[in-house]
Amino acid sequence: MTKIIDLRPKKDLLNSKFEKYQFSSDVIAITDEKNLSKNVLRQEPSQGQESWLEARLFAFHNHLFKNPFDSSCWFCDENYEVWQLNKDGTLHNVHSFTANKAPTMYNPTIAFASNEFVILTRGDNNLEVLTTMNSGGKKLYLLEEIEPGVLLDARYVEKKSKIIIAMCCIIDVNGKKHSQIVILSYIIKYNNNGIHNLECFQKQHLTVKGSIEYVFIEPSGDYINVLSQDVAKFTYDSLKQIKDEEKKLSTNDSEIKIPKYSWSQDEESLTVWIKIPKKFGDTKANINVKSTGLSISVKDEILIQGELQYRIDHETAVWKYEKETLKLELMKYESGQMWNELIKGDTDGEWLPNEALAAEIHSRLSHLCTDQQQTNDGSSQPAIGFNSEQLEECDLQGKENTLQRINLISHSTTHLVMLGLHNRVLFTHKLQSSQVLCIRHDHDGCVWQSVEESPDEWKMIHTSTYPGFGYVEASKTNKKFCISPPDCSYVAIIEHARHGFLYEKPATSATIAKQKIIDLGPDSSPIMGAATTNEYLVIITKNKLFQLKVIR
Repeated sequence: MTKIIDLRPKKDLLNSKFEKYQFSSDVIAITDEKNLSKNVLRQEPSQGQESWLEARLFAFHNHLFKNPFDSSCWFCDENYEVWQLNKDGTLHNVHSFTANKAPTMYNPTIAFASNEFVILTRGDNNLEVLTTMNSGGKKLYLLEEIEPGVLLDARYVEKKSKIIIAMCCIIDVNGKKHSQIVILSYIIKYNNNGIHNLECFQKQHLTVKGSIEYVFIEPSGDYINVLSQDVAKFTYDSLKQIKDEEKKLSTNDSEIKIPKYSWSQDEESLTVWIKIPKKFGDTKANINVKSTGLSISVKDEILIQGELQYRIDHETAVWKYEKETLKLELMKYESGQMWNELIKGDTDGEWLPNEALAAEIHSRLSHLCTDQQQTNDGSSQPAIGFNSEQLEECDLQGKENTLQRINLISHSTTHLVMLGLHNRVLFTHKLQSSQVLCIRHDHDGCVWQSVEESPDEWKMIHTSTYPGFGYVEASKTNKKFCISPPDCSYVAIIEHARHGFLYEKPATSATIAKQKIIDLGPDSSPIMGAATTNEYLVIITKNKLFQLKVIR
């Protein structure tokens, strides 16, 4: 049975006294600027790759890949040469892709299964595994006849002598585009000289009716965590038959899903509208409101039932009939607590935005995104890349993301986090054996880290907070990447060209934190990738590699 996980921030990590990120004139120094011998390879969408999913996949592709095991950064140039930028700033050519006549469908991607195994693809039907030998040299293993796609993650499971690879591609399902996750599992075969070859023993497909934000393979290799706009469902397993109900997508694409109820909220209350089917005429509904649950039925038909996301003051609940609709007014137990779903795990409802609440939040928090930059002489100048007129509109655009923990053996979703419309993901990054996600909570950005205590016990721990950053991030309409280092001491928003913004994480009780501007210069090419370490920010354009020192 799926366990619904409710992400509740720790109150001692929230800072209600925080006022704003103040623009600082402190310079983020470019400590190294390298001219590349060849331009970074950029694959354009081909004919037939014209859907929103494909446009998004190509437009926001990060061409710079950070190795979490040694903090090096890798990229591929237009000659299909792979380069590695080490922590000491040295740049080395470490690999050349094998020539292939098959068409290239996606941009090159690189994933790091361990400090020993690196997985690469140029976007065609081949995978290449680069392994470091005891002698210090590297050996290549070519894996052919793979579905073209982009690498999402890879994991070397030493105890089982296997490598698990997660990829993503866009497929056509009944005339509509969907995202597909491909899981490839390889056994490492050894001989007297070491590794002999890699043998594929299992292939699995999962389909998502929306974009895939993130996939993380747990260290055991038995589970994956999928962050996507819709739930992922198994459609193929080379070792196990997929049940008919697993193959079916959550709804038929040719049908319009009509919500069973609608709901809205302000800081104090919730309003719920439930449509009463015409067949019941004037029959009154049976209404049962509890502090943690809600049940409404007519005769033997349940219209809405389940556990509420948070507590309510059930004694003050009121309702009335408006034609064929039942309207409920519920008071929140904790004022100011914003809900991202009404009933836990229920996808049958429709959230309606509250324009008055949005305007109030905009007015109250606009100082977090002051559009003036403070200079040394005390004067001010307009901030770069900020349009305050667009703030409210972009702040309201939410995505119904879900985070699933999926058992690859049983095909079951063991844990599910419903992020809903409000709690959008701001950034993610992988550590050696865990994952970090920053999720918007009200106007803050809360940082969560996954913890696997046992195969059955999995949870997300709230580790730190960027106060007000959820609202700030929504204001950056020219954002291309949002990234943070392993220690989460700062977060950087990188724009499509020339500029970026760096936000330092304030102390727990601080009222002001620094915001610095990143400027690559007027002659810089469009930004194609970015990565962070605790000390440096690395940015790659079409023809240059920049290393910037983060001074804190």
